[in-house]
Amino acid sequence: MTKTLIDLSALFLGVVLAIIVQDALPPMTDFHGARILLVPLLFCYAAIVLPFPAMLVAALYTGFLCDLVYLHVVAGKVEIPAGASMVFFVILGCLASGFEPAMKSRNLWPFALLSGAGTSFFLLLQFLAITWHRGGLFWDDTVTWRIFAPGLMAALLAPLFHWTLSQMDRLIPDGSRKLRAAPR
Repeated sequence: MTKTLIDLSALFLGVVLAIIVQDALPPMTDFHGARILLVPLLFCYAAIVLPFPAMLVAALYTGFLCDLVYLHVVAGKVEIPAGASMVFFVILGCLASGFEPAMKSRNLWPFALLSGAGTSFFLLLQFLAITWHRGGLFWDDTVTWRIFAPGLMAALLAPLFHWTLSQMDRLIPDGSRKLRAAPR
């Protein structure tokens, strides 16, 4: 229980820091101005390692903050409805939580693929919501790069992200880990 609360608190702080860092990173000029998104990557990791009820709390929190950050108002109309990110993160979290056994067996492929696909799908849904409110679908190479390049970057960053967090996890005191290591 204590470990879950520590992990959830770290996620709450991590999402805020990820939003700040990803907004501070410059756009990738070689990829038509696509940006690296860290929040879906962070949430995907949390959804895999947290227990289901904590994952739902994390999904609502992450979705709420993303709704606030990506609030898109044009001519007095909200183009991305409030709560859309929360629904997306709950669905992604439900899907990702099923891969917990793979993560425990040190298989990083599901995490990398879910991070990449989740990031791209998040951007695709935002793009479709905006174009639906504007009344027309416009698609070109720039849109393709701005949707799929962040997903590719998330998939490539996932192993490094996992390794970094697994190294940091060793610094957190956990009574259950000490009990497992005790001789009988």
